[in-house]
Amino acid sequence: MFGNYTYLVWLIGCIGLPLLLLLGWRQQLWSQRRTLAWVLLGSLLGGWAWDALAVRFALWYYDPGRIVGVWFLGLPLEEWLWIIGTTLMFSGLTVILAERSKISHAGRPSDYIQKKMTD
Repeated sequence: MFGNYTYLVWLIGCIGLPLLLLLGWRQQLWSQRRTLAWVLLGSLLGGWAWDALAVRFALWYYDPGRIVGVWFLGLPLEEWLWIIGTTLMFSGLTVILAERSKISHAGRPSDYIQKKMTD
């Protein structure tokens, strides 16, 4: 339907739009930027190793008719965007939920957990 842009269109709809929604909490996300950066680095390294090996050993492939054809370190551009997008989406959501938990429990999450364990 979208030819070489199929994977990109799906990425925009399924990851790009949710990431835009997370910008509503940019202060909380910015306060955890170092943590998010480390998580992203780990995901990029792990995701690249896993995906590149799977492609190399023909465990899966990327349909050339569905990707734009730009490859970097054995993976198409779209796969790199997927790794970055999903990592930021889920780690960002985790940060937001953790921040909300702190606010709703008026203390550190670890205090709340300790209190629950001793009750």
